[in-house]
Amino acid sequence: MGVIERKNAMTAEKPVVEKPVERSAYPFPRAVWDQPPAPRHVGLALGGGAARGLAHIGVLEVLEEAEIPIHRIAGCSAGSVVGALFAAGISAKQMHELALDLRWNTLSTLSLLPRRLSLNVSLKGFPLGLLDLDKLITWLEGLLTDTPEFADLRLPFAAIATDIVTSELVIMNDGAVGPAVRASCSVPGVFTPYRRGERLLVDGGVVANLPVQVVRQMGAEYVIAVNVLPLPGEHRKEPENIVDLTLTSLYALIRANQGYGERAECMIAPDIAHFSLIDLSAAEGLIAAGRAAAEAQLPTIQHDLGLQTHQAEHA
Repeated sequence: MGVIERKNAMTAEKPVVEKPVERSAYPFPRAVWDQPPAPRHVGLALGGGAARGLAHIGVLEVLEEAEIPIHRIAGCSAGSVVGALFAAGISAKQMHELALDLRWNTLSTLSLLPRRLSLNVSLKGFPLGLLDLDKLITWLEGLLTDTPEFADLRLPFAAIATDIVTSELVIMNDGAVGPAVRASCSVPGVFTPYRRGERLLVDGGVVANLPVQVVRQMGAEYVIAVNVLPLPGEHRKEPENIVDLTLTSLYALIRANQGYGERAECMIAPDIAHFSLIDLSAAEGLIAAGRAAAEAQLPTIQHDLGLQTHQAEHA
């Protein structure tokens, strides 16, 4: 009898415990709006690409002319230069004029090499980059006389850099603008890193060349991303020297490891693969390519933001 009782106890059904239903089990149904609400904050994500970053100016010209509202900007490398100027209230037309006279000797100087180059010389004596980019800070400060600090800018702006020691993404949006942009532009091997506090910073493109996610975290619901890295299959210009070769190699690694960044509501990719990464004298062609790419996407942006109806009502 005792054996039977033990058997029955072992085979008895266990009480069923109901688990709470997760909200994700009942997804929100697909909604169809008559007039969908427009995003409250539009963000710009401006990617890195060395001299090809001048194409950003052409994109901004089109957005300005079409009165597309911009509320947040995140920029990486060359995108941080253009983004900082735009956030300070410098128009795309003004940037266009500045770009025509821009040369590398305005922004950089050669790093000091050991007096005697020999295989017997310790490599510890070599600089951390071929060029020093501190003149970029001076150039920017001359333009941002009224807005030298992030807090002074007319639009929220963040410059993206990489901590070369920890590999962390460093998002700079406090303090002086010039040094932050300089750090964001410090392409490893080409430009010397920039020390900001305890961190040794290099180009943000090492970990996030197209900062879509950053501008989202800044509060943008609709992101316009400008990618100035050539798309796969496009005809590319061969490197011309060691600087061009280093830049080309870095961006090849970026494409292989990062793809083309987080998905944005609108992606603008100028046709600039045939332009050199180091030719600042090609400003007109690069800006024109930026304009063409932005004009092609403009109807989509206006539709998404509900601006076509609004403009038609006030025409």
